[in-house]
Amino acid sequence: MRSIAHSFRHLFSVRALFTVSAVLGFAVVALTAYYFNEVRIARDDTPMVVTQAWQQYGKRLTLGNLTADRLKLLLAVEDPAFFEHHGVDLNTPGAGMTTISQGLVKLLYFPNGFRKGPAKIRQTLIAQYAFDALVPKGEQLELLLSIAYMGDANGVAIRGFSNAARTYFQKDFSSLSDEEFKSLVAMLAAPNRFVPGSPAHAERMRRIEAYLSGAYRPMCILDVEYDGKARGTIGEEALMIFLRLITDARPAARLLAANSSA
Repeated sequence: MRSIAHSFRHLFSVRALFTVSAVLGFAVVALTAYYFNEVRIARDDTPMVVTQAWQQYGKRLTLGNLTADRLKLLLAVEDPAFFEHHGVDLNTPGAGMTTISQGLVKLLYFPNGFRKGPAKIRQTLIAQYAFDALVPKGEQLELLLSIAYMGDANGVAIRGFSNAARTYFQKDFSSLSDEEFKSLVAMLAAPNRFVPGSPAHAERMRRIEAYLSGAYRPMCILDVEYDGKARGTIGEEALMIFLRLITDARPAARLLAANSSA
């Protein structure tokens, strides 16, 4: 009897394991298909999305409005590997989990607002396989200059560096000093927190100075405030591992090649 009972328990455990494996396998296939389709839709929509952004906000600034030193400063703080990555950078210390490309995806592809959580996966995939793949780096920077969220003023969102210059310094962008331009760059990490003239902004500027001078080196990718953060939470670290897996270009290239030859 004991032998029969043991056999039944063993059979039940094998079936349970098989069922769980089958369910997990189906979930993986379903999620892969879902996100593959989301990327496909985003690739189809990207030209229209970019055109609509220019129509809505206007190209207030171009790369010609930036000196080489100001462009270098902007990228050093916001996205050090911008010209090397393909929309996503999960390796550069101090870069954070959101590149310029991903930040623009957040603004352009989430009309109802971006919420942390699963949306990060869609944002990341679109940034690498749709937006960065189809929109030249120069145009991405001009979009950043023209539509970046720069806080609220009297309940109205401030968009772009030109509007921010008038709001915070009562100047045209072309009249900003290097220090004033740097102060706007300092806002990008948290615009409503790092408002020019606030203690938080002054501290942010001090830390950026230390970083730019080489006196401070970011400890890890999430050390975006230059405060010595050596690692993220368990959730953040797990998410970065997962995002690295899904943005590995090699499996994607093989998949695209297979589809092309089919």
